[in-house]
Amino acid sequence: MNTHKLMIGTLLSLPLMVMSALPARAATQVPEDIKTRGTLVFCSDLENPPTEGIADDGTTPKGAAVDVMNAIGKTLGVKTRIDNYKFAGIFAALDTGKCDAIMASLGRTPERAARYNLVNYWRVGSGMLVPKGNPDHLARYEDLSGRRVLTLMGSRNEAVVKALSDKMASEGKAPISILSMGSNVAAMQDLMLRRADALVSDTVVINYYMSKAPNRLETVNSPLPSKDWVIAILKNRNDIQAAIQSAVDELNESHAMQNIVRTWGIEHGVELCSSANSCDSN
Repeated sequence: MNTHKLMIGTLLSLPLMVMSALPARAATQVPEDIKTRGTLVFCSDLENPPTEGIADDGTTPKGAAVDVMNAIGKTLGVKTRIDNYKFAGIFAALDTGKCDAIMASLGRTPERAARYNLVNYWRVGSGMLVPKGNPDHLARYEDLSGRRVLTLMGSRNEAVVKALSDKMASEGKAPISILSMGSNVAAMQDLMLRRADALVSDTVVINYYMSKAPNRLETVNSPLPSKDWVIAILKNRNDIQAAIQSAVDELNESHAMQNIVRTWGIEHGVELCSSANSCDSN
């Protein structure tokens, strides 16, 4: 009888023994200036739905990435403030201390990695949005020779299209007429007005806009490799990077991140990144 009780007691204690043997998650250290202020400040470009946009009231930030920013602040025990900037000026705002971090559909590039601390959170693909019926028969980026192509100013897609255009010119082909826009909203308007032949953007963006006008637009997949979207922080703020990375990891572990992308209907367009799954596409 005593032996039986001893065996039961040992078996019941095994889960606790296993749990105690697992490494505990280190408590997130919130930077003192952010803790004192009580607010984590993000710079973003709120003209890029469905990730970063503005609600119908004209002032409230709204979008999938907005939900992530708010969740990061909540995880760190502080409020989140999102300041709206044009994409072209967003890094200058971070450099001059107007915010703690940038979250604005930023692709990871070697130049950004050299200049800023980066935290991966999603991996996304690229593609083209064209008028319904694809009248110019655009099937790949090489077909863009001599075409008017919209891109977001300062984006990775813009850099890719510029490099491709230069390559075409060096081969004696007509270069691409690149129309760099300050926001995806402006680019979308120009495409709808047929001022351009195609919009090159991220799959999340092009699928969102295509869903808004399925009778006027269609998407063309691109063979370009997927890229990581990152949160950018100043190089001298390793403490902010560590705090945001910890928050992103917690959002993944709790499935809050999965719930956010599912709510916005973009779960098939993104791969979630964390310390355990860092993506590292570049």
